[in-house]
Amino acid sequence: MKHAPEVVNAAREEGEPGVDYDPLDTVVSTQIRLARHIATHHASDVPAIDPSCERCTSDESRQMPAVLVLEHRARHVFAPPSIAGLL
Repeated sequence: MKHAPEVVNAAREEGEPGVDYDPLDTVVSTQIRLARHIATHHASDVPAIDPSCERCTSDESRQMPAVLVLEHRARHVFAPPSIAGLL
């Protein structure tokens, strides 16, 4: 198990695009990776703070790291509000 991340990353680099090589992948980990990708590579596409989202408005007062705030807001692109508010 200690080497699982290295094995999965090597498979991703050598394999076909769009194939999930992580046997331990879950919906949550996929959402986290997608949100991180959007936040770091497509920041201009991240939506503005949603005033109706409790998490969006609380992130401002908690002084979260900027990338985590962007990740949460990126979830609004692909997840319903009830799910986006969880992470």
